[in-house]
Amino acid sequence: MERIALVTGSTNNIGRAIAEVLSRQGYHVIITSRNEDDAKTVSDSLAKKGSYFRCDFSQTGEIEKLFEFIKEAFGRIDVLINNVAYTKNESILDCDLSNWDYTLNTNLRSYYLCTKLAAEVMKEKGGGSIVNITVSSARGTKDKFSYMVAKGGVNYLTMCAAIDLAPFKIRVNAVGSGLVGTPVGYREYVGRPYQNEMIPIGHIGNPEDVAEAVAFIISDKAKYIIGATLSVDGGLNISM
Repeated sequence: MERIALVTGSTNNIGRAIAEVLSRQGYHVIITSRNEDDAKTVSDSLAKKGSYFRCDFSQTGEIEKLFEFIKEAFGRIDVLINNVAYTKNESILDCDLSNWDYTLNTNLRSYYLCTKLAAEVMKEKGGGSIVNITVSSARGTKDKFSYMVAKGGVNYLTMCAAIDLAPFKIRVNAVGSGLVGTPVGYREYVGRPYQNEMIPIGHIGNPEDVAEAVAFIISDKAKYIIGATLSVDGGLNISM
């Protein structure tokens, strides 16, 4: 039976790397983006041709339409990777209500809603795996106010959903990324140095590093792991 994987925000950086790794492992991957042409381009380029769907994850109605498509097209979902992200550099003093709402809706509310809707389908089909992409940091970060608040919520969403869904053979975990690839929100390399003395391993990561961790945690090799966050950050968080 064909395995179906949804990766939210999957046309660039970490999301695209996850989609590519899962496709090589035989999953039919559903690519999502606010830009339909970008989503189609990535879908067509995968090792195993996938599907695509245009979705603005800040909008509840669009997420609901996405899951209607999944149920009609496939009747199942085996893996959900909540990866979509938005950030704006701001302190609490700079954060207005409009940006707060957009950031929380994209980075937290979409994770809740996608998890809930996926779990409803997985429950009927005997189980599945959900992975939330978060940050490895367990500390506050300067000028990333609403983004880091949202990621804190994602961490607790992961643990609480894991407890609620474990009886239905639905495993919920998270992968915490450190400095990887290009910063969130950029499509091209914008000057983040590869070598970095702050990171114990000496350099930033590649998107594939996060993707391979995701592939492990959804596999049967990790079948006894629930509610965990696997840090992929070269040791940055533990060294600070």
